[in-house]
Amino acid sequence: MEANPLIRYLCYQLYHARVILHSLQYEGKVEQIHDFRIALRHIRSLVKLFPKDTAPFPKALKSVMKATNPIRELDVLLDSFSPSHYPKLFKQLTQLREESFTTLFTREFAVQTLLLLEEYATLLHQNNPHIIPEIMIQRVLTQYQHCLDTHHTLEPGTTSKTLHRLRIDYKDARYGFEFLEISDLHPCRELILFCKQRQNQLGAVQDAANQIKRLKKLIHEFPSSEVKEILRKRKKALQRLKDTTQQVLSPST
Repeated sequence: MEANPLIRYLCYQLYHARVILHSLQYEGKVEQIHDFRIALRHIRSLVKLFPKDTAPFPKALKSVMKATNPIRELDVLLDSFSPSHYPKLFKQLTQLREESFTTLFTREFAVQTLLLLEEYATLLHQNNPHIIPEIMIQRVLTQYQHCLDTHHTLEPGTTSKTLHRLRIDYKDARYGFEFLEISDLHPCRELILFCKQRQNQLGAVQDAANQIKRLKKLIHEFPSSEVKEILRKRKKALQRLKDTTQQVLSPST
């Protein structure tokens, strides 16, 4: 039986993840980590929207994504300040990033993950769930409406955790719209851009919160004036970001 457009798209993302993983074993560049995570995120979001009951996203692959979180967070943190302004901190974080990458991306990890990706591709092909286009479109639009409804209920002082959940919801909607667009099922360009904009706004808050958490841990391990200074600045920046985000997402704007 020929795979339907959804399964073809999902299997392409799985193939893309395998290709990146092969390269990651030898290089581990920032963009490779990011692209690998995006490929898995596409799959997870679309499976959540569509065939979540017949071929759920494997828990083992969720663990793989979670395991790469610290490396991605370090990459974002390192990219957020100038090495010339904080040379010691940059050196410490760079070393920590290298150690984290080497510890995670062993040959055994790569082989096991490749096997997981191949097994899941086989499962998707075997199930090949048929979902009519109208239902696909409606499910993505429902997810999008959920995002809008959620942000209209936000109140001042909303936690970073709540904003992060909303960010994930917007990601799911965005990746759903991207699938509909690339499959010529529904024109979604403006909706994709809107979801991406909201996702980025919320992502800035989450990145800042993650950085503060990392810096607090670092200051106990490597106490220095550089860490104290940047931690103080990031705390202020987080509050500004949350205030701005609340204004942007408020029903009156």
